[in-house]
Amino acid sequence: MACIVVVDPYSAGKGIAPAFAERGVEAIAVLTTPEPPAGLAKTWIPENYREVHVAGDLDVLAAKLSVHEPIAVVPGTETGVETAETLSELIVPGRSNVLTLSSARRDKWQMAVALRTADVPHLRQISSDNADEVAAWLRREGLEDAPIVLKPQESGGTDDVFVARPGDDWRAKFGRILGSVNKLNLRNDRVLVQELAVGTEYEVDTYSIDGRHGLAAVWRYAKECRGDRLGIYLSNTLVPADDPVVDELFEYVCRVLDATGVRNGPAHVEVMITADGPRLIEIGARLASAEQQELTFLGVRESQITRMVRHRVDGDTTVGRYTQHQHVKSVYLSSPAAGELRNAERLDELESLLPSFQRAVLPYREGSAVPRTEDLWTSLGYVVLATTDLAQMKRDEALVREIEAGLIVV
Repeated sequence: MACIVVVDPYSAGKGIAPAFAERGVEAIAVLTTPEPPAGLAKTWIPENYREVHVAGDLDVLAAKLSVHEPIAVVPGTETGVETAETLSELIVPGRSNVLTLSSARRDKWQMAVALRTADVPHLRQISSDNADEVAAWLRREGLEDAPIVLKPQESGGTDDVFVARPGDDWRAKFGRILGSVNKLNLRNDRVLVQELAVGTEYEVDTYSIDGRHGLAAVWRYAKECRGDRLGIYLSNTLVPADDPVVDELFEYVCRVLDATGVRNGPAHVEVMITADGPRLIEIGARLASAEQQELTFLGVRESQITRMVRHRVDGDTTVGRYTQHQHVKSVYLSSPAAGELRNAERLDELESLLPSFQRAVLPYREGSAVPRTEDLWTSLGYVVLATTDLAQMKRDEALVREIEAGLIVV
């Protein structure tokens, strides 16, 4: 029986095995660590896999997996990208991405190096474990009196992403990131420091086959800063495929995909449209999040996972552009402080109050202890709206904001 190998099948990757099982293809799991990272553990479903292996000697593991003649080796989430690509070349050469550029699809600094090498416009940035080296770079680049961003090189969900404005103590933020363990259970041995990109941020989700790139969906982020934290999510909205910005984004993203060696499979690309044009925030050679797979299917009737099944099982080599069937938006809720949540009764009434309501992920209720929202991980949850009536969706979003404003945290 045919099989597919999924490395670190967490987050969105949890949906790969069930999708292939529907087509009679079994899944084998490879874990890069004996246990999933704490933040992803709830998405690990071992019963979905014929076998489970822990990565060690990849040559030995490849020999074991080759016996099953897998049709592909794919990453489930960010932590599995490099291992999946290495195993893919050992087992089914040519069915993944350019192996020599693997780090450029995982490490945010190497992404910039790859773009610079390919002459693709990018943000100015430096990777360092030395604050004095960063200070010298800021002087050389004329950024001493400009806002900058500090972040881990390998993390996710806006984890420990800080903005330092003129006059702020950026060295303290640098010290907080350096040496700490991030949400993916990786130690931050270096810190990425870059100029602050100002503009509108987009998520561009693609699927590539043999170096040709297709567009699965484009989403527009609405975010805000809270103190020194950058990336408090407000909403995520599906952009109509005929919006002129989609052409501008896709042309730039194709250059990014080529520069970073993406040839096969999904990619999740975050881009800021600035006054100087598109600029890469980051790229991941993997699926967008589990929520985005569901939302994309809701809006365009397909997803990166359905494209993967068509590609790997049916041998369908067509790449194309999505068609929007309805408007979709995720509305995120946040708390300005940590404490006990009060006046949250109306959260239980959202389905009856919102005509465009699809579902909600709201783990906190009346009396819950809630964190101060600082990133995607500490959000109070989100509400999904979908409808063909754009005006109705706008009214429903306004009502969600009204309910959010009435929440009390003490």
